[in-house]
Amino acid sequence: MLALISHNKKDELPAHEVAIFLAAESVPLWFDEWEIQAGDSIVGKIEEALASCSHFVLLWSASASGLDWVRRELRAALAKAIKAGAPRIIPVRLDDTPLPELLADIRSIRYSGGSEEFRSELIRSITGKGASGNLIRSIVRKYHEIIRVDEQGSTFGLTGCPKCGSDRIESGTDWIVDGDGLSGTEFPVVRCRECSWQGDEFEIATLGKRDKDKG
Repeated sequence: MLALISHNKKDELPAHEVAIFLAAESVPLWFDEWEIQAGDSIVGKIEEALASCSHFVLLWSASASGLDWVRRELRAALAKAIKAGAPRIIPVRLDDTPLPELLADIRSIRYSGGSEEFRSELIRSITGKGASGNLIRSIVRKYHEIIRVDEQGSTFGLTGCPKCGSDRIESGTDWIVDGDGLSGTEFPVVRCRECSWQGDEFEIATLGKRDKDKG
């Protein structure tokens, strides 16, 4: 599964919302601003994504209808869909601009400012099931998935700071002072060099567990 988001740059805000909605639900997606780096061939990257996508999410508006590039992407997706049966084309209407005649019989989704109703309908149209939870919970759950890895290593499996998201984390040690104030026990910790967050092995092991259990 791979969802490609086709949009006009003038529709950047709703495009970002759609991308975040899908990413938070772990839907594999292709969004140009996240995929195309300096030095990349824009045409080559888009053609590669069009060739492999299973879902073509078309953000349609007055600005998109007047852009030849969006229409070219749509024509390529339609040609592939007719020939191979994929991608599934999902029109998302941002305003009252009529859809192209070739999409007249395809049910569209009406964008409603990033509402939960719109988010659920969008996710269902791609995955066949509703959203796994409200947006905030989905983002938190996804965040904890991203900053954790299976290998423990010196940072107990963390790849980023759970407080600020920085990758400037490092292993270290701290002390628990005994009651007499003269001795103590040393234990390993992970620190963030950017925001000074610190956590021990137990704290890190429980990160995101509550959200996962509730989800």
